[in-house]
Amino acid sequence: MSQPARRMTIDDLTAIPVLDDPRLSPDGAQVAFTVMRADRDANTYRISVWLVPAAGGAPRQLTTAPAKDTAPRWSPDGTRLVFLSDRGGDKQVWVIPVGGGEARALTAGKLSPADPVWSPDGRWIAFVGKPEPARPRGGASEPGDSDVKVIARLRYKQDGEGFWDGRWKQIFVVSADGGPARQVTGGEYDHLTPAWSPDGALLAYAGNASPDADLSNTSDIWVVPIDGGSPRPLTKSAGPASAPAWSPDGRTIAYVGHDDACWGATNWGVWTVPAAGGEPVCLTAQEDRSVGHHITTDSRVHPASGGLTWSRDGGRLVFMVADGGSTQIASIAAAPAADRAIRLETRGNHELIGCSLDGATKRVACVESDPATPGEVAVFDLGGEMRRLTDLTGPALRPLALARPERFQFESVDGWTVEGWVMRPTNPVHGPKAPCVLEIHGGPHAAYGNAFFHEFQVLAAEGYGVVYLNPRGSQGYGQRFTAATRHDWGGKDYEDLMRGLDHVLAAHSWIDPERLGVAGGSYGGFMTNWIVGHTRRFRAGVTMRSISNAYSQWGTSDLAYMKGMWEYPGDPWEAPQFYLERSPITYVRQMRTPLLILHSEQDHRCPIEQGEQLFIALKKQGVPTLFVRFPNESHDLSRNGQPRHRLERLRHIVAWFRRYLAPPGGETPALPAGARRAGAAADT
Repeated sequence: MSQPARRMTIDDLTAIPVLDDPRLSPDGAQVAFTVMRADRDANTYRISVWLVPAAGGAPRQLTTAPAKDTAPRWSPDGTRLVFLSDRGGDKQVWVIPVGGGEARALTAGKLSPADPVWSPDGRWIAFVGKPEPARPRGGASEPGDSDVKVIARLRYKQDGEGFWDGRWKQIFVVSADGGPARQVTGGEYDHLTPAWSPDGALLAYAGNASPDADLSNTSDIWVVPIDGGSPRPLTKSAGPASAPAWSPDGRTIAYVGHDDACWGATNWGVWTVPAAGGEPVCLTAQEDRSVGHHITTDSRVHPASGGLTWSRDGGRLVFMVADGGSTQIASIAAAPAADRAIRLETRGNHELIGCSLDGATKRVACVESDPATPGEVAVFDLGGEMRRLTDLTGPALRPLALARPERFQFESVDGWTVEGWVMRPTNPVHGPKAPCVLEIHGGPHAAYGNAFFHEFQVLAAEGYGVVYLNPRGSQGYGQRFTAATRHDWGGKDYEDLMRGLDHVLAAHSWIDPERLGVAGGSYGGFMTNWIVGHTRRFRAGVTMRSISNAYSQWGTSDLAYMKGMWEYPGDPWEAPQFYLERSPITYVRQMRTPLLILHSEQDHRCPIEQGEQLFIALKKQGVPTLFVRFPNESHDLSRNGQPRHRLERLRHIVAWFRRYLAPPGGETPALPAGARRAGAAADT
């Protein structure tokens, strides 16, 4: 007899491998990809490069060092892979023969390499790196004699990277046979996403050379000779531009970008520009879709999108595109006079990660995820059906009883249709009517979708229903929908969430409306704080990496100082009333919902002072609250934090909801060990 399925547990988070960055070999015969596994003993992650035959067969592990091996890229002849690895200490560029043999390092020192890419003849590898630190400017400190930070530029910190070290990212080139790396660029700005011209004489890259670059999100596509010479800009600083890709004849460069019409809420599109100079053209201007990956989960931080690939004849471009709660792979004609309609090359309810084509541009590799798996490598021939090649997550997932989301739609304010999902408990331990948690995504321009979310599965296994939806502001539903949070955080987006919850309660009698919880991170944390200050329908809340005070976040965040350029109606001194009215802490006297505050101490996006202020305010109001601080973690704790911290985070969430969403007369469980000693007793 087969064993009965067991419920998902918190510890399953570290048992499930995560596949990413699929790369199809030039002949279309093999797919290289990365597999990340948690090493709980070392409290870190190991990432290795794997190969799987595109025709089917057993995958094999290519790199075995206890390290993080990432960014595998095929040589033009398909015999070698270049990759990045921190084996031996500092991250370096490495190369390994695919047919067997030892990997060897091509770089040394403190270059911090990224984005490796082969030259067309296979002799050289370009990459993004950092030259040795320069002498600090603007202060009196001597190099090496002080730990004082002397700040001169506006964007002096970045979440996940920390404080700027004074080194601009440059383009380097190194021989595939080894030797010293040569710096190709030298401007005082970051040079990103290099791409070789077909003849190997030029490199295209993205960067912003403006002295006011820190005050904008703009970047341009540049071209520089690899043997020296001045870079030449091809675009005109209309908005962000990235991921350049040369046409096969070398006459045109395609890139992903937008014109900043709605700032960070603008649809990303596919653009082309003549390599010799000329006017950029947006190929996707007639399509109300956004190019790239947009779905958020707790499996990956920045899933590979795959960029742009020209067809071999130069007639079409292939890329990833948002499609409501899914991502798809699509293509569009590149010729100026051609039909500009996007053609979906895939369909279905899934999250796709990566988009890699073979040399003939007929076969595509990606990672396919859905609510039952974090993702497996899949391939398809353009015009054909997708086939999964791997089953690396199966051994961890098959023994589990997983919740299956049920999709719903409802009409919200302004007559807009909003999409959402509801999960039923997989462990009905709370009686005939189950408590339910409303989860809210970040952004606000991210989105939930048809993807695997471990946290949701854990809540379902604990006996809770889970409701999640994409209120206005979410990506994937057109430009007007995405941009609709402008000057209205906590307005109609809040109404979307409440109406969506009402819709679910009316449609599902198994949900107990008296035992509702709410949880969210980043913008979702802002909205959680906003909700508990505007309604008492929830019995408990969990706010993560949240925003409580728009005023103070503006000047302490790595990016929030740009909110007034579009998202908010100006800077704080220009719109003080707005910042006051749209700060959840303004409504703290109305907050009575028990609130768990989870925050990372190295969060530069929503600095921990946001959690500190809210905790003190709630304590002074006598609201049950608990403040859990995670040292040495960034904004992305739930996705790439230390394994032990990610597990502890989930334990706190589960314990909080157990405590406050228990049935009447039910047992009140203890909080995780150490919670009360933290000085934030939940019963105050």
